[in-house]
Amino acid sequence: MSIGSELTAARERADMTIEQLSASTRIRSGLLAAMEADDFTRCGGNFYARGHIRAIARVVKTDAEVLLAKFDETHPEPDADRSRRDERAQVRRPTLHPARPRWAVVLGAILVGLMGWGMVRLFTLPSDVEANASKTAPTPVVTTPAPKVTVKPSAKPKPPAKPPVVKPGIVKLTLTARGDGSYVTVRNSRGVRLFQGRLGPGSTQTIVNKGEMRVSLVNGGNITVLINNKLSIPPAKRFTITSTGKLTRPN
Repeated sequence: MSIGSELTAARERADMTIEQLSASTRIRSGLLAAMEADDFTRCGGNFYARGHIRAIARVVKTDAEVLLAKFDETHPEPDADRSRRDERAQVRRPTLHPARPRWAVVLGAILVGLMGWGMVRLFTLPSDVEANASKTAPTPVVTTPAPKVTVKPSAKPKPPAKPPVVKPGIVKLTLTARGDGSYVTVRNSRGVRLFQGRLGPGSTQTIVNKGEMRVSLVNGGNITVLINNKLSIPPAKRFTITSTGKLTRPN
């Protein structure tokens, strides 16, 4: 089996279309179709093709190393690209030369320091005499009364906000993604699409509909489901929410 056929089989095992896989990996659907047909020339080189294969394997939950090993066997890297990569990997080390002491600079710095110290002593000598005289004078003690502390009564705690009440017959569905997220499709009882797309990690989608809803999750373990503000556990990746908020399997 070729690398393209294995990519197709892995996508079909994940029950995903090319459009759904494109939305999850951010790879164009045309490029995905070409890769499944064993045409990797549109990837822009083996480096980018390997990156696309890793992204596809992560979404469809298959072993990327097996796919990459087969890709390397059938698409060896050109010698010119390998030599350029080796040249870029070599880091030129800077050439260090032993430092030579500059005695003229050192002597000049010493002379400037001595002259500066002499000038400081010349202008600060009277100040030192005044400072010694001030130490002998008594220092008056000033007592400041402590400020009074007024204790304000604590504010009464506010009661917790009550969750919104959902009207009978109206179902509120809240989906929150965790982990790697999942691709989600929600339709009403007539098959009209209410939401379709990928929920990334930490994102939330709320759908309110009058009547039942049909939900399809590619990775059900990565989605938290709330129905009418109550936590619910789906029985399968595809399930139906009745107008009363109960979960059932699709007919």
